[in-house]
Amino acid sequence: MKRTAKPIHRKPFVWGIVLVLVFLAIHLAVARDYGLTWDFHYHFFGGAKFLGYNWNEIEPRPLPYTGLDPRTTLDLPYGPIMSIPPVASFLLFSKALHLLPQDTAYNLPIILWGVAGIGVLYVFMYQAFSPGVAIVAALFLALTPRYFADLHNNMKDIPSAVVFALNMWLVWRLVRFRRLKDLILAAVGFAIAFNVKVNSIFIPVIFAVWLMVQKTQKVRIFWYFLLAPLAALLLWSLFWPDPIGQLMHMITTFGVGTDNIEVLLNGHWYCSGKNVPWYYPYWYLAITTPLVLLVFFLIGLIRLIRHIRPIGLLLLLWFFLPLTRYLIPKIGVIDGIRHFEEVLFPLSALAAIGADHLIRWIKNRRCIPNALHQGILTTFLLFTFYFLLFTIYSYHPYQITYYNELVGGIKGAFGKYDLDYWGSSQKQAVLWLNGHAPKNSVVNIVMAADVAGTYLRPDLLSRLNTTGISEADFTVVLNRQSFFYRYHITDYIRMYEPAYTVETQGVPLVWIYDNKRKKETLQEPWWGGEDPCIAKYWVIPPSSGSPAQ
Repeated sequence: MKRTAKPIHRKPFVWGIVLVLVFLAIHLAVARDYGLTWDFHYHFFGGAKFLGYNWNEIEPRPLPYTGLDPRTTLDLPYGPIMSIPPVASFLLFSKALHLLPQDTAYNLPIILWGVAGIGVLYVFMYQAFSPGVAIVAALFLALTPRYFADLHNNMKDIPSAVVFALNMWLVWRLVRFRRLKDLILAAVGFAIAFNVKVNSIFIPVIFAVWLMVQKTQKVRIFWYFLLAPLAALLLWSLFWPDPIGQLMHMITTFGVGTDNIEVLLNGHWYCSGKNVPWYYPYWYLAITTPLVLLVFFLIGLIRLIRHIRPIGLLLLLWFFLPLTRYLIPKIGVIDGIRHFEEVLFPLSALAAIGADHLIRWIKNRRCIPNALHQGILTTFLLFTFYFLLFTIYSYHPYQITYYNELVGGIKGAFGKYDLDYWGSSQKQAVLWLNGHAPKNSVVNIVMAADVAGTYLRPDLLSRLNTTGISEADFTVVLNRQSFFYRYHITDYIRMYEPAYTVETQGVPLVWIYDNKRKKETLQEPWWGGEDPCIAKYWVIPPSSGSPAQ
């Protein structure tokens, strides 16, 4: 017999809407505080091509494109549904209406994606568990520092994670209600996800394993495995003139896209696609998730394992299966948690289940007087959300650099991990230069110069990177420690005194060096080891690297 869908009663539904609108308002209010990130031009120019624009029509300025030139990579097989909305937003709100600056206009759809993801998790958890679990799960996700920051400038991993969550909800509904419309929605959902990012290939894998464990035999459900890939290929073919060729290109691109890029893990050097340890994702999730969420997650994990049921199994598979790919050392991974950001959704759900279980446990303690129950629970919840809110506030707008107390916070991570791996903090550095550099000064931006250069005033931009780092008047260095050897700056940054430093929590993210301020003695390095990935290529001039996945 078919199950009927659990109705969403007005009051819980209103709370979900209020939550989404509150976070939308917050993110819109702070949107201008965030900058563009390293891979911006790859997706900016690629999205423009889908809309019929040449790269020089939307970016005519003389920016220094180096390394893998984004003007020559327009056909890289990134998801069209990921690439198009930010460019369309830029064309409308920045170029046509002049309502928003370039970066804010471009990042606006990412904000909408991320906030929608909070709503998706709320509705899913409401229908699968309870209004209480739903609201807590949504809040936990919304207040996870790296999700909060990525929601402003991660044009690919936020949409990918959100549509992944949407698909988990849709396949759960298909199994629970077994209706034709749920089958159609699940197939369409996968088509959209596949055209956002390749991470979506784990959606049918998770679904298949879930069905096998449950020994489901409903024929209608299994039509999904035919309809979903067909729908994905059909949608894919609408964007690419050679859809099969682009699929092959995608396999090649995402197979080697981050090969040999440096990875720092607890002070040890690894090379992506070569020897990154299998525990990398678990380690990184452990040190970048606020401790209070980590504790609730472990409680929820134990709770679901001890009392397994279908929805609990789906959450466990959703969290663990996408991470199994890193058991293979040749699978590339860089940049903290962003390559597997989809697991933040089940992590938040499991943490909410853990918090709910702990609340129920406190309520059932006979040794605690009834009069104290409410006070204890109120204090408990207020502390939890105050801690999360304070973390977001204290790192603003560089929540992407958050590390928890397991490594001593960002101060403990300094020298052992990359901090602002994507260069969003270079916006503040360039704005400082605009206000302090004399007219026609020569500036050298070492990393992601084409992106940071979009903020330079015209007289500085015209001479950007026209000399070496020591010959320029000012040199901007992003504190991406794993790239110091790649860019030949290990001696330079120990030889010169910064004129200005962009920092958070007292830890440097970007240095601006005035090349007149040379130190008397060479500073000792604050890092250990040497780059094993680039040393054999040192005869090649430094470049800005290849685009990350």
